[in-house]
Amino acid sequence: MPEIQTTDLPGYRKKSFLLYYNGGEIWFEHLEGMFGYEDLVLEKLYTDVPLFTKPSSTSFICFVFFDTVVTDRIVLAVKKAVLESGKHFTGIAFCGLNRRTREKLKKALSDQGFRIAFCDGLEDAKAWLLPS
Repeated sequence: MPEIQTTDLPGYRKKSFLLYYNGGEIWFEHLEGMFGYEDLVLEKLYTDVPLFTKPSSTSFICFVFFDTVVTDRIVLAVKKAVLESGKHFTGIAFCGLNRRTREKLKKALSDQGFRIAFCDGLEDAKAWLLPS
């Protein structure tokens, strides 16, 4: 059986992007589909941080983690990206997390001056971040 190359993982190839929705903009940080490749998740996150923390970037973001094992190091990296960037976020949604990871992120990011939500899918996240 051939060994999987990390560059073949769907999450590695999928780019994070800005989506115009309901009169506003949402940054979708795609970290899904990387399974247990923690270093790859962190590399992609660190590469994207300068993009979504620019002063001119939207203050709404959705972190997408379907089919990725979210470790304590990844939780800490997300926390640092959000809280230490100098960027003021208005709303942050998370998709694809189990209950334990949701609790860790809730504890890490509560009472920081922005709303957080844990959504079942991207449509739910979009509607929560920018309701009509």
